[in-house]
Amino acid sequence: MRENKMIESRLKRMLLQDKINAYEGLTKALESDLRLLLGCYMSLSGDVNINIDILDSGEYQINICAKADNINSPNII
Repeated sequence: MRENKMIESRLKRMLLQDKINAYEGLTKALESDLRLLLGCYMSLSGDVNINIDILDSGEYQINICAKADNINSPNII
């Protein structure tokens, strides 16, 4: 019985670690993409930060924070 608890605990740690690594990878990729996208429309004065929360309903709430000095005129081709 004790061995089952150890295996369960180890599995939980592995799954949580995978989830943390996946979350970090996702947020870094989104931050990079948003930096490029927002940079087309404004002069960013700092980093783009993303925070993803899971609500009680199971939905995701995505908060994006970016600061800009200026909004650029659109480049229409």
